[in-house]
Parts: sequence; structure tokens; C-alpha cells
Amino acid sequence: MSKLTLRNHPLRDVLDKELRQRTFPTLCAPCRLCHFTFTVASASRQLEFSLMQRQAEQQGTHLTETDQDLNISLFAGSLRWERHGEFSSYTFILPGSAPALFDDPLSFLPSRDWFDEIPGQVFRVVQLTVIPAKALPAKGEISRYFNDETCISSMLADEKARIWTDFQKHAEGAGRLLLVDYGLSPARLGRLVQQLFDLGNYRKLALLGWPVARQALHKLNNLEQQLSMLTQRLEQERDNDERLLNQISQLAAQTEHLIAETSSRLAATAAYYQLTQDRLKALNETPISDLMSLQDFTERRLTPAFRTSESVQARQTSLSARLGRSTELLRTRINLKLEQQNQQLLVSMDKKARLQLKLQQVVEGLSFVAISYYAAQLADKAVLAAAFWLPKLNVNLWRSLSLPLVLLAVGLLLLYLSRQLQKDKVS
Repeated sequence: MSKLTLRNHPLRDVLDKELRQRTFPTLCAPCRLCHFTFTVASASRQLEFSLMQRQAEQQGTHLTETDQDLNISLFAGSLRWERHGEFSSYTFILPGSAPALFDDPLSFLPSRDWFDEIPGQVFRVVQLTVIPAKALPAKGEISRYFNDETCISSMLADEKARIWTDFQKHAEGAGRLLLVDYGLSPARLGRLVQQLFDLGNYRKLALLGWPVARQALHKLNNLEQQLSMLTQRLEQERDNDERLLNQISQLAAQTEHLIAETSSRLAATAAYYQLTQDRLKALNETPISDLMSLQDFTERRLTPAFRTSESVQARQTSLSARLGRSTELLRTRINLKLEQQNQQLLVSMDKKARLQLKLQQVVEGLSFVAISYYAAQLADKAVLAAAFWLPKLNVNLWRSLSLPLVLLAVGLLLLYLSRQLQKDKVS
């Protein structure tokens, strides 16, 4: 294998490690868990990693930059840390049972100030108590831990477990989950607990898009109203195309700014909603008669919020497309006007060229007369000069002949020059 090892794909080990990550530790009933979720900014990720790396080293474990989770032992229990895109979770696990099903969440920590250095904002805290079926308390005792009006209970994992919850933050500052084990294996119980925690996290993270969607709806209504008014003006005002184009361009810029502000959060909402549905499906839930199930609660509370976010995305896309069509229409109309103006300009230039040609012909006629006049004068002077040297010369005869000869010569010369100019233009 040493030769083959040299031919390893550069990502082979990294991908193998990624496949093994996010595996929840095995659990045995009874046990108690407290799950803390923190939203963490990108700038605080390095500090978070350094703190968890220090915790790992104290327990003899090494944490690398590519690790996305960590399982370490802490005093009487253990800690599971998971790093996700915009949040991190800390799950403290204590084996065994306690006098009360639910206690102060800080009692799970090694010290009450354990989270003081951890960066981020508290997003969700929930306690989960796992008990075996034989330790199931009476119905009246269970009901005192949950709100009867919002209590949810259903069978999970092919009816090998049952859950109670009410999705409320109680006096101790945390939500409550009670899980009864009817014979799950430790590995299956660990996966079920992880699915329940993931379900709660993704469901609440999906709701982060709801306030953004509501704010965007108000802005969208204004933008759509402005576009409607501009569209009416497109039909009525045909002499203000440039002004209308500027206004539509400003409206398009506002729309793109709104899309840039909301698209990331709304896209994340869609992704978290799908993850929530995937976790619900993985639970293999069986409803109990007369009781609300996890699926019912999700469809009743989360789905409408997701549909709102979905409709905002669709309306933003539609508005952007309508603005694009309106802009294209205006530009086409402006281009047509420019073409008409250019055509009128060409017609005007053609008229000017014809006028200039006529003027040139008139000038050429005048130039023939002027040249002929001066040439005749020169010829007359030449005849008089010749008569001085030739006394016998018939001056009157030559003066009478000089005029037609001069006119003929000037005419032939101008005709020759005109033809030469035309040949040069053609070539």
C-alpha cells in the first residue's frame, strides 16, 4: 500500500473525515441533556475555535481547523460542540435521572460562568430529558411540566419513542422536551436526539427570514405602486422619455438594493425550511389521536412564514423583470426618436447639398464670365501691344476675333477641369 498511498487524492482524507463528523454520541436512558445554540459572527469564529481548542487540550483531545464537532468529557457528564454556518451548538449530557425532570440550564455547566468567554448571541436553549418506558410518570405529572394549550405529543422512530413538548420558554429560561424510550438502541437514541435538536434549530433559523420578509413587503408595495404610476405615464407622456427613463432607472436601483439586502436571508430561510422538512421525515413520526404532532405544528406555524418569504422572493424577481421590460421599452422608443431625428437630419443635409450644388453651378457660371472678361482684356491688350511692333497689323480684325477665341478657350478649359474633378471624386 505504500506505493498506492503516494497516489492518494489530495482530498481523500479530508472527505473521509467529513463523512465521520456530526455523529452524535450514543445515549442510554435515563439521561438529561441541555442544548445551547449561539449565533456567531464570522469575525468571532477564530476566538470560538481557540476557546474550544483549549477545552479539548485540557481533556487530552486535539481539535484541528477542519473539525466541525467535538466530544469531550466534563466532570459528571460530557459536552458535544458543533460548528455550523451561522451558529454553533453546545450540548451538555448528564447520564442518569434527577428528582425533577427539568432544572436550571446553568446546572449542566461545569461552572455558571462557563459561557462568559464564548462569543455569540444566545439563540435557543432547550432541555431534553430521556426516560425509559418503565419510568414514565403519570399523565397528570407530565402535564404540569407543559402548557396544555400548546402541548405536542407524538410517537417517533417507528413508535419506539414518544415525545412531549410545548415550544415555549419556561421559567428557567429554556424550552422543554421529554422523550420516552420504548426500546431504542443507544446509537438510534443518539441519532433521534440529534434529529430533534436539529429540527428545533433549523425551524427557528428558518423564521429569521420572516421579519425581513415583512419589512420587504412594505417596500415592495411602494415600489410596485411607483412602477404602476410610471407605466401609466409611459402611455400618456411621450415627450418626456428621458425623464421617465431616469425615474425608472432610480426605481430599478432601489429594487436591486432591496434584493441585495434580503436575498441572502430569504435564501437561507428556504434552505433551513427544507432541512426542517428533512428532519421531520427522518423522525418517522406517528400522530396520536387528539394531540398535535410535530408535523402539524410545523405546517401550522412555520410553513406560512416560509410561504411569505417565498412570495417576497417571487415578487422581487417579478418587479425586477417588469422594470427591465419598462426600461427596454423606453430605450426602444428613445432610439426610434433618435432614428427619426437622424433621418430628418439626413434629409436636411441632402437639401443643403443640393442647394450648395446649385450655388456651385451658379458660381461656376459666374467664374466663366469673370475669367472670360479678364482673358478678353488680356487678349485685347496683347493685340494692341502687337500693333505697336507690327504697324501693318489689322488691329480691328484681331480685336474682333480675340473675343470668340477667348470665350471658346476658357469654355474648353473649364470643361476639362470639371471632368477631371469628377474623375477624382469617383476614384
